[in-house]
Amino acid sequence: MANITQQIPDFLGGVSTQPDDQKEINQVKEIINGYPDPTVGLIKRPGLKFIANIVSDTSYDNAHWFYYRYSATEQYVGAIISTAVKMWNVSNGAAVTVTNSTGQAYLTVTGNAHNQFHVISKQDQIIVLNKSKVTAMSAALSGSLSGTVSSIASLPAASSNTNNVYKISNTSAAEDDYYVKSDGTSWNETHKPDISISINATTMPHRLRRTATNAFTFEANTWGQRLVGDTATNPDPSFIGKTLNFSFFANNRLGFLSEDNVILGVPNDTYNFFSKSAIVQIDSDPVDLTCGSQRPVTLTSAVPVQQGIVLFSGSQQFMLFSDTGVLTPAQAVIKSISSYEVDEDVHPVETGTTITFINKSTSYCRVFGMQTQGQGASPLFIDLGKFVSQYIPQTVSSIVADTQNSFIGLYGQSAKEIYFYRTYVEGDQQLMRAWYSWKLPGNIQFFNSDKDKIVSVVKFQGGLVLLTTELNNLPTTSQITANTLPAENLFFDMIADSSGNTYVSNKTRVQVPFALDSSLTPFVVSDGGLQLKVESTLTSGGNNFFVIAGSNDYTSLSLKVGYKMPFEVQLPHIYVRRGEGITDHTAYLIISRMKFSIGLSGNLSFKVKPLGESNQNLTGAVQIVDYTNLNAVPLDESALFTIPVLRRNTSYDMTIFSDTPFAVALNSAMWEGNYSTKYYRRL
Repeated sequence: MANITQQIPDFLGGVSTQPDDQKEINQVKEIINGYPDPTVGLIKRPGLKFIANIVSDTSYDNAHWFYYRYSATEQYVGAIISTAVKMWNVSNGAAVTVTNSTGQAYLTVTGNAHNQFHVISKQDQIIVLNKSKVTAMSAALSGSLSGTVSSIASLPAASSNTNNVYKISNTSAAEDDYYVKSDGTSWNETHKPDISISINATTMPHRLRRTATNAFTFEANTWGQRLVGDTATNPDPSFIGKTLNFSFFANNRLGFLSEDNVILGVPNDTYNFFSKSAIVQIDSDPVDLTCGSQRPVTLTSAVPVQQGIVLFSGSQQFMLFSDTGVLTPAQAVIKSISSYEVDEDVHPVETGTTITFINKSTSYCRVFGMQTQGQGASPLFIDLGKFVSQYIPQTVSSIVADTQNSFIGLYGQSAKEIYFYRTYVEGDQQLMRAWYSWKLPGNIQFFNSDKDKIVSVVKFQGGLVLLTTELNNLPTTSQITANTLPAENLFFDMIADSSGNTYVSNKTRVQVPFALDSSLTPFVVSDGGLQLKVESTLTSGGNNFFVIAGSNDYTSLSLKVGYKMPFEVQLPHIYVRRGEGITDHTAYLIISRMKFSIGLSGNLSFKVKPLGESNQNLTGAVQIVDYTNLNAVPLDESALFTIPVLRRNTSYDMTIFSDTPFAVALNSAMWEGNYSTKYYRRL
């Protein structure tokens, strides 16, 4: 048998559910609480900082959650539930005052509210759309015509007909009729007297208007009126009498989707959906088009792109565009561009130049990417989940996108896991595409990424807690000293400052601001990085405590508390590789040892589970550091861990594990072993 050594260049390939001999060299079986980064490698995700307990009961199950960013220092999360809107400030979790001026009835839904609303924002306003409300016009006005003339030249003098309305019939066709009204000086175009000119605001999307910091008013909008023409020359928007499915902004217009129609309002007049003249059509008039298809179509979402607006239905996709690039009533066109199945409740998201959408089977969901091309060209599609078949459950109900960090996340409100897909592209080369997952402390009700800041609401012990963290914020030095332990550089969850610590019966009780969870491992760390062992938890006097093992009094220390967050990487079986994508799975291979190159890291553990056994053997829990200062956490800038194996390549499973509160960064690995070809000749 020959000695052999091969290298794993990085761990940035992410998760693959393919057979191990078909995986790419840098792919693994599972990544839990990891974050692949092209600069520093596969790192442990940052810990989630506890902000506040925002809800103390379970009445928010299946609420519709949304995020609103007003400025760099003012962001909010909100929930629509029980005919009310609730909001909280992200910075401190404080409840926001929402005054329900008019419109509580508009929020009424039957069943699950999570999928019954759609929310978009514009400056100081948040537009809330209820998908179950049927829109309507207001009651018709009273009044009558003063007369009908064949042309404008036949009108009587305006000075003697103040406020009188005349119809200009022109020809026998109704399409060229219009109406004029005298102001005592001249005749001006107006509407027919006995028709409805207003949209019933109680049936249309309402708005949340920011009136001050931590103060909003929920109210009905004031919608534009039909000031000219009649129902033939200036018709009702096609959504009247129907429900609205989606709202969006494009070309400075507010747009709605209703059944198979797409309706765009007047530019620079957000809430107006009527033409300005019944005599002539102008470019700023509303755009109201129907998707032509041989199959039934209900449009459910829209994504504005450079080429136009991509429209999604459950089984077909369309492009709304114009040859000039400007959408006008005369030039706007809709054409079919593809026929993929799309989940109607989970709206597609845009990540840079790619639109991501999903479809579901009975037990899992598939993830696709769409990249639009030039005018007249069909879009390009890629199956983003082809390496992770059946990895993402069909219970996911939301997608979040972070264009800055090039990732998407998929989660459902009934689970703790969120599944990510991250890419890194240089020019035309895609250098990284990785699937991985995070496991949060509770079921994820809401998750959002905004300018490297993660904001999440999780269900925790019968209530809801607000958590945040910062991405791309690894420690910049190899040591963390006393009084320099910011929460953003800690790697456990529910991170909070402890207060009200007491020393009772020779035990230090560390008070925690959140609920106790027996399924999680409590954690206490001091400013200098000293980890204090927690022997038990208790509730006393209405407060929750972690009880520190031993009899030392730690009440004078500044302590941070939380729950351990395990980082796991499950490695695949190793095979000899004879070229890109070529593995020798017929050879006899004994793995002698593995060497892991580690970046800025704390402790790591390596677990080996022999084939057919349920127990994992701890093969290493080593911190290699040349020196460290007193009262400082040793974080070596780089290290090489050598792990003995001495097993056949397919007779064991190896897991890299860490639950310490400090950074972990996997760079690369190398394995050494004995290799026999079994006398097969390989070319």
